[in-house]
This record gives sequence, structure tokens and C-alpha cells, in this order.
Amino acid sequence: MSLSARERLKYRKIDWLMPAVDVVSVLERMGAERISVHGDEVQCLCPDHHLFVDRESSHPNWICNTKTGMTYCRTEPRGSNFLWTVCRTMSCEPSEAVEFMTGMDASRIQTAVLLNKISKYGRENNDEEYKPVDLDNIEADIKDRYMSDACYDYFMSPPGKPATNITKDTVDSYQVFERKWGRYSNRAVIPFFMRGEIVGFCAIDLLGKDRWLIEHPLKEEDDYRKTLYPFNFKAVDCLFGFDDCEKNCESLTITEGAREVMKLKQEGFPNTVGCLKADVSENQIYLLAELAPKEIILMFDGDDAGYRATDKNYEKLSQVFPVRRCYLRIGCDPKALSQNEIKNCHKRAK
Repeated sequence: MSLSARERLKYRKIDWLMPAVDVVSVLERMGAERISVHGDEVQCLCPDHHLFVDRESSHPNWICNTKTGMTYCRTEPRGSNFLWTVCRTMSCEPSEAVEFMTGMDASRIQTAVLLNKISKYGRENNDEEYKPVDLDNIEADIKDRYMSDACYDYFMSPPGKPATNITKDTVDSYQVFERKWGRYSNRAVIPFFMRGEIVGFCAIDLLGKDRWLIEHPLKEEDDYRKTLYPFNFKAVDCLFGFDDCEKNCESLTITEGAREVMKLKQEGFPNTVGCLKADVSENQIYLLAELAPKEIILMFDGDDAGYRATDKNYEKLSQVFPVRRCYLRIGCDPKALSQNEIKNCHKRAK
């Protein structure tokens, strides 16, 4: 069995595959005997025992976890996973084993599993523990928003950055407001909505580091944060701009921050989301699978960190979606691009 290092890594952990697998049914089709189920574990005679010790198993000491797919034979002892067990027993390649286990082609199974997990994502995030503790104050502030001219000017021309031309109408449409007190004082607060409900926010400093240090004399330079998030907020569970995206669209752009999304949508690219960090998380992949775009375009900053994020996310997402990469010129930021520049970047994406 000749597999690349990347393929071996993909099949080392198969928790992504197991939601689509009926372990008992697969074992029965493989001819396994004395099968019993105990919670998340299935126990039976070891299916591939004879391949290692040149005799059949006599006791049901083989266990498979139905959630992770990890297996263990207490008799030998030996650990493996269910996919490799099927490969050895049926003498087949991993792609053939996946099709045998699920009835689906290996190239389609991961997307199908992701789509099947969407409801689980929704249930988890309705739990009280997932709600950031300071959302109530923000929800109240949204109803009575305040925005100074200086705050609007920040979105047009951030200090020390290229002009973004994020207009007043765009800022207003995202219900951005300016906080004058508390932990988020002198910050522009951008609410994050998912499925019509606020799930978090980012609070962007309007002062700049030098002015912030003057106003916080007890703080050190390392204490400064350009962007703050609420306590307990899990950015990995959120895609900024998700609610505005069309399902089954031709192309969906992924960028990093909220302001990049605001700018691209303003310029006529409504199917844009922000992952709010450098890496697209597993839960965010589930959300992307729900949107089911025909292709994804990655557009991060034009610097070393942006290039690394582009390549890393390409490796992860290309296993599930058709993906193309935009490499912006050095020093370029998606927020500073015009409509034509964005179109040209999309055309050049590979």
C-alpha cells in the first residue's frame, strides 16, 4: 500500500469519517463474529487477528470506538483504527475502504460528513457556556448607537495604514458603534451576527498605541491590543458575514478580519466571510460546507504572515472544496483594494 505522507496523515485520525459509518453493519459484512455494543464501543472477535499471529481470534477482545474510529486488540495488544482494519481485512486501498464503509466515493465523503454535522454545531453553540459573558451590554448599546466623526474617519483612513474607503453607509449597515466607557472605551465595536443573533464582536482601538499608553499610564507596551474580543468568545465558531452569503454561490471569498469583509461586500462581492484569525477552524469548515460554494478564493494580507495563512488554509480546505489562492502584492491589504483590483485579483487567483 503506497501512500503519500499527506494521505497517511489524513487517514491517521478518522473522526471526520466515523459519523458516516455504521460500524456494526461494516463488521457484519466483513464476517466478524460475536459482535456486541457497549455505549460508544463495539466489541467482537478481532477481524484481522490472523494477519498478525497466524491464527483466528478466540475471544471478543477487539474494541472499536464508534466516534473516533480508534481500535484496540487486548489479546496482542495492538492499536490501530477502523479504516486500516478494513484495508487489511479486505486487502484494499484506503479510498476503496472508505467506499466499502460508507457506500460513498472517498472524494465526496468528507463534505457529506461536514454537512451532516451542521446541526451538532448549532446545538453546541446554543448552550449557555458558549455565550460570551459581556454580550448583554453590547446588545443594549446597539439599540442606542453612537458614532463620532473621528470614528468614521478611522474606517476611511486608519492611522499609519493605506486608505480603505469603507464608507459611512457601510459602517452603519453593520451596526458599528463607538464605546466611550469600560474595557472597550475609545474603540469601534463591530457586532458579529450568526443566523440573525449576535454571537460576539470585535472592539478596534481608535487611539493608536502611543495615545493609548498615555491614557493608561499603569500599562506596559506589551499590554496593548489593537483588537479586543469579548470574554469566552470563540472566534473559531464564527464566520463574520455568514448571514449575508448566498448558498451554492459560484465563488466565496475568505479573508481574515471584519473590516476586510465590510470592504469587499461594499465593492460588490457579497459572498465574503472573515475567519477572524489566520487559520480556518474545523467548525468554520462546517459552516462553509453549509454555504456549499462551488469554489473558495483565499484573500489574506500581502505579507509573509498572509502568504503563510493562505498556503496553510489552502492545504486544509482543498481536501473538501475547490480552492484558489490570491497572493496580494507586498504591503497590500484587502481593505485598500478597489472594485477593479479585487476583480483582477480573483482572475489571477490560482
